[in-house]
Amino acid sequence: MTTLTGQCLCGQVSFKAEGDITMQGNCHCTDCQQVSGSAYATLVFMRKDNVEITGETKRYAHEVDSGNTLSKDFCPNCGSQMFGGNAARPGSIAIKAGCIDQKSEIKPQFNVYTSSKIPCTLMDEGIPGFDKMPG
Repeated sequence: MTTLTGQCLCGQVSFKAEGDITMQGNCHCTDCQQVSGSAYATLVFMRKDNVEITGETKRYAHEVDSGNTLSKDFCPNCGSQMFGGNAARPGSIAIKAGCIDQKSEIKPQFNVYTSSKIPCTLMDEGIPGFDKMPG
């Protein structure tokens, strides 16, 4: 079992997660680039019922190329991206790696949407990469 903790930049939103990490990955899609302001987003997935969130977040939801609705939850005070969700996986929550205290637990297993990666982005050749989301 893994325990993860973390908070937003201002400390208004925090979390504690206890359970198994179900998967971890780097997403290079244009949406993740725009919402994070960085080259890609690293996401750590757990079961939603294993994550306790303290403080109120604000949510932005949007439809993606697969037709699924994704959500991004962020601190309404400092704007830190904290969590993500996918309507097709209602029991799962994505924790944004940058807000996790236990950095040694962040071990991405794949890269997705490599077709839209920023050309200068270095990628770990030791993990699989997919042009889009694998089916």
